[in-house]
Amino acid sequence: MKRLLAVTAVIALLASMAFAATQDFGKFTMDVPDGWTATQDGASAIIVKNDNTASLSITVAPTGGNSVKDLADAFAAECQKSYAKVDTPAADADGDYVWDMVNNQGVSSRAILSVEGDQYVFILITGAEVAGDEISAMLASFKDK
Repeated sequence: MKRLLAVTAVIALLASMAFAATQDFGKFTMDVPDGWTATQDGASAIIVKNDNTASLSITVAPTGGNSVKDLADAFAAECQKSYAKVDTPAADADGDYVWDMVNNQGVSSRAILSVEGDQYVFILITGAEVAGDEISAMLASFKDK
């Protein structure tokens, strides 16, 4: 039974991504599945599930010479202006900084900040509990240009 459920989950993921279209966001490309709408605002790509239950935002921009920790602290401080609860950013095993937030309506988001060379990638994920497979597939398709 567990094997059948695992196979069914894989088939469902493949089926949902089978209708994805690769979109160009300037500094990167990513597959955006049907049922999601992608827009670009400057250096940020905002991808929202059409039923508004989940979203993914990715920003790629220069670090301006700042360290990943300094950038994470600055982003978290900025998030405190619009979120009811913002955890302190913490470095993971890869040196990326991760923190969780909850808005005034009780909706949780996760922020991830990574630096490579003189560029940072800031990822904000909301609704992973309802669209985790689709979000994971989109992030797996991310290709830096």
